[in-house]
Amino acid sequence: MVLDILVHIRKSSQNHGVKVRVMPIGVPSSTRSVINSHGSDTKIHLAVDTASELPVSLEVTPAHVYDGEMAMPLIKDVVENYGWKVKFVMMDAGYDQVKNYEVARSYGAQAIIALNRRGEKEPPAGIASNGTPCCSMGYDMVYWGADGDRLKFRCPHVLGKVNCPLGAAACSDSNYGMVIKKNINEDIRRYSNPHRNTRGWTELYDERTSTERCNSRLKENLTANDVHVRGIQKVTTHVYLNVIVLLASALATRKAASTQTVA
Repeated sequence: MVLDILVHIRKSSQNHGVKVRVMPIGVPSSTRSVINSHGSDTKIHLAVDTASELPVSLEVTPAHVYDGEMAMPLIKDVVENYGWKVKFVMMDAGYDQVKNYEVARSYGAQAIIALNRRGEKEPPAGIASNGTPCCSMGYDMVYWGADGDRLKFRCPHVLGKVNCPLGAAACSDSNYGMVIKKNINEDIRRYSNPHRNTRGWTELYDERTSTERCNSRLKENLTANDVHVRGIQKVTTHVYLNVIVLLASALATRKAASTQTVA
């Protein structure tokens, strides 16, 4: 069996929301399916709180279930059953489907998903593949922040990013330079706040270390990857027992630490 999908959740410091990541964990592409001792080919799909690095929701499915199909039920479970406000949903390119952006927005969250270039059509004229608009000379404009769903882009020549032969005056009479604004709703797959491939976007997408640690604890310290039962229901029970042990261990460790602090 393989721990193949993770929904990654982290509460904000103000406890006003959480971040959710959906991504494959610790599984090389050539070994995404692992047969257990009884020949059952299954996957575990997890929701993990990134602050504590503990799982909060899970599903077990046959291994043939496509990764992208599990984002919606896991996010829904976390939000509706726990009442958490989701701020961001981070996923790899396997989840690059419009419906996953839509479900994130339906819960007031921003999806941070790598674009799947396989079979991708050319972006609309005047737009780079990552959603950055181009100026009349074909240069990528510079992302200059967002106001809610409205993204702002400024002239790259004015900001010193390029040396345009026509200068800023070719596009705008203002010393501020040409400005283009894009609404995320125009293309929820291509546009996001923070804007795709900016430092803020990349930092969110690259938060993978807690994913790896959760994966390691379940596979190496416990027995989530060593199943000796058949059937989805029995495998699910086996996985839940592993998660219960992990949660109980974390609770005991925290209680012991609190006792020492008081003493």
